[in-house]
Amino acid sequence: MVNMEWLQQAAKLAQGPDPKAAAPLVERLLREAPGDPDVLTVAGIVAQRSGDIETALAHFAAARSADPANPARLVNQAVALKQAGRFDEAIAALRRSLDLRPDAPVALANLGSCLIAAERAEEALPPLRRAVAVKPDHVEAWNNLGVALANVGKPAEAVEAYRRALALRPSYAEAALNLVDVLVAKGEKAEAESLARMLLAAMPGHPRASNQLAAMLDGRGDLAGAIALYRQALERGPNHALGINLAMALLRAGEGREALSVCDALMAASPSITTPLALRCAALERLGESEALAELMALDRFVAVIDVEQVDGFETMAAFDAALLAELEVHPSLTFEPEGLVTRAGRQSDELAQDDSPAIAALAQLARNALGDWHDVQRGEDHPWLRARPEDWSLTLWGTILAPGGEVGSHIHAPNWLSGVYYPAFRPPAGGGTEGWFAIGALPDALGGGGTLHLREPRAGRMILFPSYLWHCTLPFGGDEPRISFAFDLVPKGTGNRHKLRRRAVQE
Repeated sequence: MVNMEWLQQAAKLAQGPDPKAAAPLVERLLREAPGDPDVLTVAGIVAQRSGDIETALAHFAAARSADPANPARLVNQAVALKQAGRFDEAIAALRRSLDLRPDAPVALANLGSCLIAAERAEEALPPLRRAVAVKPDHVEAWNNLGVALANVGKPAEAVEAYRRALALRPSYAEAALNLVDVLVAKGEKAEAESLARMLLAAMPGHPRASNQLAAMLDGRGDLAGAIALYRQALERGPNHALGINLAMALLRAGEGREALSVCDALMAASPSITTPLALRCAALERLGESEALAELMALDRFVAVIDVEQVDGFETMAAFDAALLAELEVHPSLTFEPEGLVTRAGRQSDELAQDDSPAIAALAQLARNALGDWHDVQRGEDHPWLRARPEDWSLTLWGTILAPGGEVGSHIHAPNWLSGVYYPAFRPPAGGGTEGWFAIGALPDALGGGGTLHLREPRAGRMILFPSYLWHCTLPFGGDEPRISFAFDLVPKGTGNRHKLRRRAVQE
């Protein structure tokens, strides 16, 4: 028999500011009633809010097994699965919960949230719309509906959803911050700036609000004001995004020495994230410290050029490369000059790492093998890139077709760790030259351009591997044939970014 007084006290503590305070009571309850679903649920909440997600999942699964007809057990389990990044399992659990109790607003809202987290915003719209229809005062559902609408290119509807959330809860900071972003996207910058200032007045130094307002100041030419705001926010505590933006602003302002100091602080605070290494390269270039820059780039040590000689499943390299070209040219995700990326006069695909087209799938395996082999070789503690080396990682892969005259501007693939490019075809420029070559070291226009170029020649069947923090680009080219390449990254678990095309906002 469960001691209800103990259970109620444990539940209260579990939801309080110090959930670990409930642990002694939970342990006693588990000894006396180890299979009780309510006890298991409270135990799961304590573990979840204490940061022990695996123990929480075990308790929630046991509670669900003990009480399979209760849809609330599935919702608890789903929320924990989402926290663990297991989105597909969370979505499946929520759908089962809704089978048991259709139109439950909490389950609908959580389903929408999970679908957004799984980058399936279009699918999130129906459950979120249903959640607010069933429960019009569900504040979190209105906010998440705004997020989904913004992600699918419906900014006007997103604004309306965020305003509904704020009307219900005027102090809801997340909805206000989201509203700032979508107002900027719609070009309503005066209202966005006013709202960001109000948020900072209420929450001085708030990292996201500081980033938003500083970006708006920078966008209207007040670089000094943006830098001052970044500095002020960082005085209240370290924040990686703020530090990155401050370093970039300092580089554009010609303050390379301070930018170096900011990068060093970022690297010390988050040694597994490689973006500060890229900005440190830019700062060293600006300061003319060529020896330190060469040591940091370590091209001879970390860059590999591999000429592939055979691919399983294809009789010749020519057959493999021809199949790659054919599969990419008809891929439905190809997008002309995708928003937010640096492809000019060209098309780029979405994620291809799990594509089942024969040649693309073979290239994905080839890339995994090459990245894995180079990852295993690169060991040590004498370089910050090596200290960032991840143990757990996955592949992301995409293709690019550039028209004659096109280029891929200077960029990096950080915070990923190791990157590569594969060329299924490359016709050298008539009369020689370096048109269309792969160039490391070119700095982006956003940092003032320039840089020292280190060129690598593309060839059909050639793969080039390089650290993701190195600035790189494709040189412009002429002629009458397109340039086709595939890029790929080793994505560190927990800190990396997969390739994903951003949907352009539609006019409303």
